[in-house]
Amino acid sequence: MDFLKEWTYTICITLVISVLFSILTPKGNMGRFFKIILAAFIFLSFIYPLKSSEIDLSFPEFNISDIADSQSAAYKNTIDTQINQTLEEGGYTSCVIKSDIYFRNDEINIKSVTVSIPNGFDKDEVRSYLFDSLGILAEVYYIGE
Repeated sequence: MDFLKEWTYTICITLVISVLFSILTPKGNMGRFFKIILAAFIFLSFIYPLKSSEIDLSFPEFNISDIADSQSAAYKNTIDTQINQTLEEGGYTSCVIKSDIYFRNDEINIKSVTVSIPNGFDKDEVRSYLFDSLGILAEVYYIGE
């Protein structure tokens, strides 16, 4: 709050001094020169307090790899959720899904999908259900295997 108070005070003093000098400036070409100098003086009085303040005027760093990593994690989570929903619709509950994806030419490519199922289900049946439903050839294991 002190910064704003000091800034306002500085601007008011600058404007008062500028008005006094503009009254005393001569007419003609020399008067225009003085008015340009006064305008620059006023402009600098607005900006200078910002330079000496403790306000951080810098922009945060932008790292494209962080965005790509977060997008990759979001897509991976979406794929895992879709596979899990499809398995639950088929009656295969309590399954654990792990997928590995990568990006190439603005496309999402699935490297591998691993599904861990409880002991009560058949591996080949789950594998063929996923392939028929989603077109994904997954590696299917029993939980703990």
